[in-house]
Amino acid sequence: MASIASTAMDALGKAISDRDAGQIADLWAEDIVVWHGATGVGQSKQENVGLLAGVFAVTSELQYTDIVRHEFEGGLVQQHKLTGKFDDGSPTPSLAACLVVLVNDEGKFTRIDEYFDASHFAAVFERLEALSASDA
Repeated sequence: MASIASTAMDALGKAISDRDAGQIADLWAEDIVVWHGATGVGQSKQENVGLLAGVFAVTSELQYTDIVRHEFEGGLVQQHKLTGKFDDGSPTPSLAACLVVLVNDEGKFTRIDEYFDASHFAAVFERLEALSASDA
């Protein structure tokens, strides 16, 4: 039987593949902190769901591949590659990442520490900035 944390990560993978910010919001505890090693900044639920909604707006496909997990009590570490396509059909950069996650007894994420080389995600950040500029 899969652990609560593993089941939650499977649901997160599905939400990423579906590019569905609502599914992500449902997985996050109200007091979640999503910390990004690339910026050293923690985000609230609302901030992180907004960021992911922006990523989903500039992509047409996303998925976790090459997944490796190491479980511990109350959470897990997941290494993966995030791959996909931008909304114009061009490929997104393949992003090797590591997530350290804590999940509560209800299967909600309470903390995520995310590590990746931000320079590999520069093309996504550029498109997010362009999206923000067009919304202003």
